[in-house]
Amino acid sequence: MSVSKFGADIIALLYTLVKAVKVYDLNNDVVQTASKKAVYSIKTLLNIFSQVQLVRYMDYVFFNKERLRFEIDGYASLQFIHDKLKLLGIKSLSFLPGIDKEELIIFASNFIGEKKIFKKDYASSKFKHITVEFSTEHDEVPDFLRDGERIKRTYFKALKVTKNLMQNLWMNQPVDVKSSRRIIYNLIDSLTQDEFGLLALTAIKNLDDYTYNHSLNVGILSLALGQRIGLSKKSLAKLGSAGILHDIGKVALPKELIYKSERLTNEEWDLLKKHSDYGVKEILKARGLDETGLISMTIAYQHHWNYNGTGYPVHKKDETPVLFSRIVRICDSYDAMTTPRIYQVVPYLPHYALRVMWKLRNVWFDPLLTKIFIQLLGLYPIGSCLELDNGEIALVIRENQGYPDRPIVKIILDRNEKKIDGKIIDLSMNGGTKIVKPIYAQKYGINPAAYFM
Repeated sequence: MSVSKFGADIIALLYTLVKAVKVYDLNNDVVQTASKKAVYSIKTLLNIFSQVQLVRYMDYVFFNKERLRFEIDGYASLQFIHDKLKLLGIKSLSFLPGIDKEELIIFASNFIGEKKIFKKDYASSKFKHITVEFSTEHDEVPDFLRDGERIKRTYFKALKVTKNLMQNLWMNQPVDVKSSRRIIYNLIDSLTQDEFGLLALTAIKNLDDYTYNHSLNVGILSLALGQRIGLSKKSLAKLGSAGILHDIGKVALPKELIYKSERLTNEEWDLLKKHSDYGVKEILKARGLDETGLISMTIAYQHHWNYNGTGYPVHKKDETPVLFSRIVRICDSYDAMTTPRIYQVVPYLPHYALRVMWKLRNVWFDPLLTKIFIQLLGLYPIGSCLELDNGEIALVIRENQGYPDRPIVKIILDRNEKKIDGKIIDLSMNGGTKIVKPIYAQKYGINPAAYFM
């Protein structure tokens, strides 16, 4: 069993116990049984690991230094424990050898209370085998999360590999498939450790290198959505490769068409649409008929098929795009809508792009996947600029699981529109500050991506 699975089990058992003590007397059989199961699990884990520890940092919960993912299965229990840790100001919670069910029941009964009461009870030394570390205003990043630079290196290495792959195909040169495979697994590892740290880098929008940036961003967004619905690492590797290669057919088109600055004619649009057909040929040339190649061909061909049977290439209305194609369809549309292009100088604000996509669920997009995608990004995705009700301008730097309308933001402009290195505010904990509206960063000469680089 994996570390994350052990962690998910502990979270579920604690959730069951805490819910029980809220409803029943502490001597009730339901409470006693729930505590007995949780203690048995903790003692078993202490025979396997040197510690049994939960750490909350920003919007993540870690079990023994491995991040627990918010997935459909177990979402409620993880969300509940995360929120309680946050409300009580707990940074880390450790269970020590010698713990028994009576001590755990007392802890659970205090865990459901208010912050002041919990701190007072903890200070009274009621808990001999439970260690709590409280958050401070300036908490340091845990050692095992000090990998921001590694994630950046992974992103830019992936961008280089993507660019080389497409340029080699453009020039009919051999493609390094091994480098592509390695970088996909590196991206998966980065997502597992810090999902939002990597997603933040998809805010990088380079007009000159749009094709390469877009392909990589779609691959990363697809991986994040695939991870959120619980795909295995092997399946994620195939999805990530397909996401990066979805537009590969454009290398078979004239570059002057791809980078034309004027609006395309109807004939040129018809030619551009052929990139879906050409993608099959280019992937066959690059990868051959291995399993990942076959899946990538399918996605390249289907990624402009709509959920309601429309789209291109023309197909029978009852032909349903495969799961991976439906995922890439969503991620491709979102990144394209939110990126400035030659014929779309002013892109959609991320907030409004998601609203448009929500309206088009059941039409262009798979409704369930669309809902999960919006939950993943939040109503104000990372990189969004927001006007606050106090006149300050803030940049969204993290999402808040369970609070999609209240992200974690950094103040970047004061009330006089002067650029500042402002404080970080968790809007889910700061009820006095409200979002007025999302705004265009360009209006204030701000490049959101610069804050993540």
